[in-house]
Amino acid sequence: AVTIAVVGGRPAMISAATGAVALVIAPLNREHGFGYLVAAVILAGVFQIVLGAIGVAKLMRFVPRSVMVGFVNSLAILI
Repeated sequence: AVTIAVVGGRPAMISAATGAVALVIAPLNREHGFGYLVAAVILAGVFQIVLGAIGVAKLMRFVPRSVMVGFVNSLAILI
């Protein structure tokens, strides 16, 4: 989130996945400790790099807009 805020288009902009990650990371840290937290964050970063390199983002055009809006709205309710 800090990197996006510094190099992003707007000064206060954060990445869309930050809220979803916060919902997963907090319980993980509480139940398993800091070691698992670091491992999960590194593994998630590796997944993002691999999926970006093989071009999975192109498949997002098949997800309807209503599904994306519903996901974002439910994430807002959970946060």
